[in-house]
Amino acid sequence: MNIFKENIDLDTFKVSDLDISDIRDVERSLPNTGVFDLNIAELGLISTLRGENLCQEKIVFIDRYIGFLDGEKSKAWADAALSKSKAAGYKTAKDKEWFAAADTDYIIAANKLTMAKATKRWLEKKAGSFEKWHYAFKSFLRRDYSLENISGIKYNGYNNNVGGGSQELHDANICGDDDIQW
Repeated sequence: MNIFKENIDLDTFKVSDLDISDIRDVERSLPNTGVFDLNIAELGLISTLRGENLCQEKIVFIDRYIGFLDGEKSKAWADAALSKSKAAGYKTAKDKEWFAAADTDYIIAANKLTMAKATKRWLEKKAGSFEKWHYAFKSFLRRDYSLENISGIKYNGYNNNVGGGSQELHDANICGDDDIQW
């Protein structure tokens, strides 16, 4: 059984250990030059949706992690301002604030939070990039299919009609000899 809690467990998580290989694989499957044909566009539609989904899954996890780190940052600041500054001999509120802002534990917590926010922003930008690619593929396909329809080619899938054609074709003399009776 796959429990959702296992997917968002933060006990051993580090932002730097986030696996983005699946996102990079999708990215590598897209054309580098922006030049593509019908087959690449059709495959690209599926790939870009997969890429967006992968990014969104990770963004939800990072959001949870940002909330956790925000609490850790506040806790580190409060501990430095209320406990450590008193032990260091600071008495005024302003001195305690300055001490807390320069505390090593607070700075470490703030840096972790900044890293998590940067990771979320990277994932959001990557999802946006996949969305733009998806739109480009979709527009290309829409334009390509509309050109086929304008030209008289009906792209409605396979023709399942296996009959011999219209009665007019059967009745017509295909050799051009109207006077010969068969």
